[in-house]
Amino acid sequence: MIGSAVKCDICGRQKQETNHWLVAITRPEYEGILFVPVEASGLRVEGYTHEDICGEDCMHKRLSRWLTDLNAPAPTTESEAA
Repeated sequence: MIGSAVKCDICGRQKQETNHWLVAITRPEYEGILFVPVEASGLRVEGYTHEDICGEDCMHKRLSRWLTDLNAPAPTTESEAA
């Protein structure tokens, strides 16, 4: 049986049998992020972003990126700036 290798969306590390991975789940219109163990993540749901996270260090990096994006000023269009 040939399967695709699962890699961390933050650092690129390949998942092994004994890793304790997480899935970061977000949805663009909601201001929230959820981290769940990969075993409990269930099926991937359309409309949500699912990122494979290899461990605590990469989870912290992903959370930091989410917080930075949350606090970034909203982009303005030329019509709003005028």
